[in-house]
Amino acid sequence: MHKWKIEVVEPSIDDLLGDEIMVPVMRSAGLSAEEFRLQIRRMACDLAHRQQAGAEHSACCQAH
Repeated sequence: MHKWKIEVVEPSIDDLLGDEIMVPVMRSAGLSAEEFRLQIRRMACDLAHRQQAGAEHSACCQAH
C-alpha cells in the first residue's frame, strides 16, 4: 500500500485578507483589516504566553 504525501500550503493572513470574500465577512463583523490583524497578533501572543507559563511577557505583547 502506498503512503500518499499531500502538501498543504496554508495561506498567510495577507492572503486571507486579500481574498474578495473577506471584505463582506469583516464588514459584517464590524472589523477592518488592521483591526483583524491586531486581534490575530493578540491571540498569537496569548497562546505563546500560555505555552511559556510563568515566563516574562514577550516583546510581541508589550506593543499592544
